[in-house]
Amino acid sequence: MSSRLSVFFLALVTLPITANAVVRTWPGTAPCTGTLQACIDGATNGDEIRIATNTAIAEDISLYDRSLTLSGADGYTAAFGSGHWLSITSSSIAGNLQISVSRLNFTDGYVFSNYNGTGTATYDLRELNLTRVGSDVYNFIELDANHGTVNATIYNNRVSGVPSSLNRGLIHVSNSGAVLNASVYFNHVTSSSASSVSGAGIFVDEIAAGGTGASGTVKLHGNEVRGGFFRSGIYVSEGLFSSTVSSYSARVYNNVVICNDASSAGTGGSGIGFVVNNGTISAQAINNTVSRCYHGISASQWSGGGGSASITGLINNNVIAAYSGIDMVATLIGPLTNDYNLINATTSSVGYGAHTITAPAKLVLDTQPRLLADSPAINAADGATLGFGLILNGLPVTDADGLRRYKGTPANPDIGAYEYGDVSFTHVTSSANNSSNYSLMDNAALDANPAAALIATPNYNIGVSSGGTSYPHAFGAFYTSPSWALFNQDFATPMAASVHFDVWAPAVGGGSFTHVTSASTASGFGTTISDGSTDNLPDRIVLVTQNWSAGGASLYNPHPVGVYYGGSKWHIANIDGATMPQPLGFNVYSQEASPNAWRVTASSGNLSGSSVQLRHPLLDNIPCARPHVTRLLGAGLVSDQFDVDYNGAYWYIFGYSGIAVSEQFHVLVDPAQIFDCTDRIFANGFQ
Repeated sequence: MSSRLSVFFLALVTLPITANAVVRTWPGTAPCTGTLQACIDGATNGDEIRIATNTAIAEDISLYDRSLTLSGADGYTAAFGSGHWLSITSSSIAGNLQISVSRLNFTDGYVFSNYNGTGTATYDLRELNLTRVGSDVYNFIELDANHGTVNATIYNNRVSGVPSSLNRGLIHVSNSGAVLNASVYFNHVTSSSASSVSGAGIFVDEIAAGGTGASGTVKLHGNEVRGGFFRSGIYVSEGLFSSTVSSYSARVYNNVVICNDASSAGTGGSGIGFVVNNGTISAQAINNTVSRCYHGISASQWSGGGGSASITGLINNNVIAAYSGIDMVATLIGPLTNDYNLINATTSSVGYGAHTITAPAKLVLDTQPRLLADSPAINAADGATLGFGLILNGLPVTDADGLRRYKGTPANPDIGAYEYGDVSFTHVTSSANNSSNYSLMDNAALDANPAAALIATPNYNIGVSSGGTSYPHAFGAFYTSPSWALFNQDFATPMAASVHFDVWAPAVGGGSFTHVTSASTASGFGTTISDGSTDNLPDRIVLVTQNWSAGGASLYNPHPVGVYYGGSKWHIANIDGATMPQPLGFNVYSQEASPNAWRVTASSGNLSGSSVQLRHPLLDNIPCARPHVTRLLGAGLVSDQFDVDYNGAYWYIFGYSGIAVSEQFHVLVDPAQIFDCTDRIFANGFQ
């Protein structure tokens, strides 16, 4: 087991490739035998270029009037040499462009995109890692819409450094007279300075140009911004240095901003800010969490702005732990209302809505502002405002951790960016908790809770390099009051000691349920799930574990199980082809994909022996992480089980009977569990 090795793979979502498109590898065959720029210049629009080298790329790269996909290849860490950059620009006569860039690393460099054409540009910038040690006049990730229409996704990037100036951001989204529709989701932005700095973490800058006002919609969801920024951690602006009116929508949902401190001196930075000059921002600041900031959420006007300027909308369901809770200039108070917030602040410039809670937020830490079990924010949000807002704006129904937004009893959402209730833990079998073929678990989330729909994954070594315990058995869970137990489906096989399981105990609510096979659902080796959280949703992340207690006849099923999608439904299968018994119970967990719940596909580039590596920021070099995994049924049957294990720096999925090319797995990582086992040792959260 200690020799399990694999090559990095993380599934990449790319733009569609045209019928004549080619997947090219650099370095590779012509035109990719020389420099990366020569490879790009020789590629045809619609091609995909995968960078397959660990050698630092000593080039500055230009994608000018190109429609290409550029990404790091499976098995490689694609990194540019210090100071090198990537530029994505267009001519004034450019038509439609489609560009996707992902899995690239920059040190003291940047990614700059600018559209000047007459058509529609579609940009997808994701899984980029940018750090800067020195200062620079450029932003880290910049998107500029100057003409035409720009549809952009800036997703799951990690940026660390200091903004280049007062009116710039580490991620800078600018619109100069175009139509910009941008989705800025799940980015992690961190100031590298211990003291507060000028500028913003994420800066949205919409201004008129050539007499044409900027328009469109910018959506910011699930971002985490750390550090003190004098403009704000998230800053949404209209009309900077422009008197011509612009009008656009800003949807700010489920973001987390953590400043340096909340002292009355005002040096700790600000949380979320909206500012207008002469135009209008239709603003919604919903279910965000702001901690350690001087200003929590603010609405203001640029100096010299006109009397027609307006910020309309809602500030609802936010956790604001700051010196000053909500601050607005007097002319903006009427059109921008607030309610259902939890505000733990010394002062504020506005009156609060009738449903506001003014009390300590009861956070785990102000640097890790998830809710404690007794927080008054739990189940206290305006669910209708959040629900309609997510649906009407097409936003993910997830919290800042990328997990379900609705859970608990009743299924009313929590105030703030994080939803409370899920639990991850490790169970280790021993002589003290084993009996016959099962092992009793002891955890507050499961004890005396027969309705729990737990998910379990065997973990070979729980991150301990000295060795582990193999567990190639079909297994399930059952309830024996007051405890849950994990058991071998082969009744004759005793449960061994020192077997490890990663256990996911999701809170009750949509997406966590029990399925029981029946004559109407079971056919051959499969059974059809019918649930609102899975039906007609082929991209869902679905996890399953057998539940002996749920089945009416308490049947045993000593076979490996997995899931697959077909005919508008998800199905559970005995993936060795054995007939599915009935009535047999399963625990099922389902949620939409996110950076922390994703699908991994085995390929010739990532598969080594019987292992697939799981490269992820919350897994890499974190032996105490606990990934939760379910196998998908592929083209062929599978005769045996799998587990996860840690090998020095990375986590792996290991198949006891091997893993075939094209096999897939669903993986979920709980950020709160990672925090519990790592970040609690740091007092201020910035080490």
